[in-house]
Amino acid sequence: MVAGYMLLQAAVLATAPDAGSDIADLLSGTFSNEEQVYFEKDAGRAAPPWLSLRISRNKDGLTLEPIDAYGETIGATKPVVISAGAARSTVRVGSCSRYFERTGEGWRYGAVQNRMACKQDYQIIAVNPDGVQLRLNDGSETILKRARPVQCWAAIPKAEPKADGSTDWVFAGDLALHDQGGRARVGGGDSGAEAVTLRMRAVHWPAPSRNRPSMVLYVHKQDPDRAESYSWADIDASRVGLNLRWMQASCTISGAERPSGPGAD
Repeated sequence: MVAGYMLLQAAVLATAPDAGSDIADLLSGTFSNEEQVYFEKDAGRAAPPWLSLRISRNKDGLTLEPIDAYGETIGATKPVVISAGAARSTVRVGSCSRYFERTGEGWRYGAVQNRMACKQDYQIIAVNPDGVQLRLNDGSETILKRARPVQCWAAIPKAEPKADGSTDWVFAGDLALHDQGGRARVGGGDSGAEAVTLRMRAVHWPAPSRNRPSMVLYVHKQDPDRAESYSWADIDASRVGLNLRWMQASCTISGAERPSGPGAD
């Protein structure tokens, strides 16, 4: 189902490097297969395991971290060392080294490989401006789309009003998530407000759906899968908000911001 899923990824993200970039630039970012998992399940097909990776630069090169939807590291962090060439590069993740060849779309697993046995849960086999493709240890493949950072604020009423009887609010700003199923928690604990979770998706519906691609902002309570409510905007929107009376939120998508005021598009 990977080939069919790739047909959905026609648009290159505004913040992504282009296809001619070095492999290190294309590998840098946050990636998730949230969309593939969702639509495979929705179609009644076997879905790959949910995966998200953060590949970031450091003084020695790159670091790969498996992360959850909240951006927390959930597995072993591995160094990524790259020996870059114009048409061929070597990428070593942990102790596993593989050759990659430049294509018109980015970089792909080389046809000729070394004989090193790599015992890993997954291996990167392609990278392009839209994301990375992994081969899992059972031989299946999955697509992790490149995520755009999203900054949100949210306000939730406390259970107890103020002394004057007016609503007391918990305000949370600078909530960091991303548009490939990224999540952020608000309230709960000793805040005095009910715990809720924000989730953001850039959704491209597969055929035969006639739904248009959309940015969707969800709010969850206890159920991590079924949202209490959601709002949506055009896929190119720079901001999505919602006001449910019992909570409010607004999220800005990095790289999609446009100027406002006289003369702006």
